Amino acid sequence: MTPGPLVHSGRTTRVLMAQVLLALVPVSAAAVWRGGTPAAAALGSALAAAWIAQAAFVRRAAPHESALVTGAILALTMPASGAWWLSALGAALAVALGKHLGGGPGNSLFNSAALARALLMGLVPGLLFAPRWPAADGVTAASPLSKEVDSALTPLADLVLGHHAGSLAEAAPLAVLAGGLFLVAVRCIDGRVPLVYFGAVALAALFLPAGDRIEGHAPWLAHNALLHLLSGGALLAGFFMLTDPVTGAFTPRGRMAAAAIAGAATVLARLYTPYPDAAALAVLLANALTPALDARTVPREAVE
Repeated sequence: MTPGPLVHSGRTTRVLMAQVLLALVPVSAAAVWRGGTPAAAALGSALAAAWIAQAAFVRRAAPHESALVTGAILALTMPASGAWWLSALGAALAVALGKHLGGGPGNSLFNSAALARALLMGLVPGLLFAPRWPAADGVTAASPLSKEVDSALTPLADLVLGHHAGSLAEAAPLAVLAGGLFLVAVRCIDGRVPLVYFGAVALAALFLPAGDRIEGHAPWLAHNALLHLLSGGALLAGFFMLTDPVTGAFTPRGRMAAAAIAGAATVLARLYTPYPDAAALAVLLANALTPALDARTVPREAVE
């Protein structure tokens, strides 16, 4: 790579993190409006735990915006009306293991929020995979991606408006979309990444055959692209996880390849595994493939 004159754009990490926090405001506000005190406690405890964990590892005065972003995203993946300590535990794990013990700030292989979500899936599966989740309004019902015997098809209007059981982010999918489009508009993220991810989710959902786990129990999960796009963590993963500049591939081709892999993996898990949603696991799979994608897509002269 030949050296040349460099012009600083002024887009520092602190500015970028502030933009992401701003993009998370609509869905966070909507989740609190829908979920009330439990939702506010989940978000507040996650932000506080992320800040404290960051301060424990970074003793010097340093900006903690990235930790707050991690805490907010992790909280939004938690069940609506879930226990506040679950979000706090997840946020602390995300910052401690994902950011600092997983390579250090700026060197992590895995997205911190996705990693913490996966760890909680292993530590307390009963709290994340309950057959029937409390919705934001407190009514207990099966989530749209549930494959249990008593599952029911969620109407499209309820999916769009978030009138169903699920995570805090699922309470306001339009707010997640608005925040994501804001990030694209201000060029905080590469808009091709969520576009490819959502496209892969839609194509996989439309063309993959129904698995044994959903036939007879939840046949509507097959060939239903809108359901897979609007349910679970798909919107959050596409706009806020796969676009992580630290854990993403170096080149645009690599990032889009990772997004396509994650999109296909999201639907494969939903159709053929016991997990009702595995968007976070799909993100981790894409992260794990990043070194291989970089090796195939980064021009040789750029690393010499």
